[in-house]
Amino acid sequence: MEQLLDRPEIQSAVIPFIVGLAVAAGLRKITRGAWIWALFAAFLCSALLINGTTLMPLTGTRKIILLVLGACLVGGLGAFVLRTTNLQRQAATGLVIISVLWIFWTVMERREATAAAIFVAGAVALNLFTAWGLDLCRKHEARLHGAGFGLLLGTGLCAALGSSALLGQLGLALAAGCGGLFLAWVLLPGQTGGELIHGRPLAILPYLMPAVTIGLAAVIFARLPWYALAPLAAIPLATSLVPYQSESRFMNALVSSLPGLIITGATAFWVWQAGSSSASGY
Repeated sequence: MEQLLDRPEIQSAVIPFIVGLAVAAGLRKITRGAWIWALFAAFLCSALLINGTTLMPLTGTRKIILLVLGACLVGGLGAFVLRTTNLQRQAATGLVIISVLWIFWTVMERREATAAAIFVAGAVALNLFTAWGLDLCRKHEARLHGAGFGLLLGTGLCAALGSSALLGQLGLALAAGCGGLFLAWVLLPGQTGGELIHGRPLAILPYLMPAVTIGLAAVIFARLPWYALAPLAAIPLATSLVPYQSESRFMNALVSSLPGLIITGATAFWVWQAGSSSASGY
């Protein structure tokens, strides 16, 4: 059993998918934030299998794990504390920017001022653009989860192709957990799933935080080209443009997932091609 749990595909695909599906199904009539707690539980189980319980030394990857778990907590509870829409929107983007500075501060200190400023400006732009797209999706469950799934899947795949197996595993684990909770949403109509949670800007945080932090970490710590993050950041915007008129949850989920899957496939192939044709790295 221990050898089975040590396999990467079990840690970052099977376990988080099952946990996400089970928790979303079990909590759907209990709490309006069932999907957030499902993502939290799925990622927590996967992170414990991948990283263990050791947090020291507090590496960049371990900081990301803590921040993603914290983002789920804030996304699930923050809407009841911060009632103003604009304040929630500012909190979501502000928390990600602060998190990026915390993760990469030591790296930026060793760089020239110009290079550090360019990185910070790029990180802020990436954060704001991704948040804007997710904000357009947040009032529609299928769009929000479709955009989140494509964003996390693309980030995980590209991180893995950028020679960071650990970051790739974390991103793919989140995508698998999202896939599980999304399937629960499709198969179990009538869940309380939460207008209050989905309709508030803080609902985007569990998808925004890992996409930005894992993506930037793959650029800084691995060999992912920075320009690969641009098409991934466009996934929520593309998802927001799909029609949302069908009464079928399955059709809404399918249509809402297509933009992310198409962009993810194209970007991952591009990154793979660039890596295979470059002997010296990015």
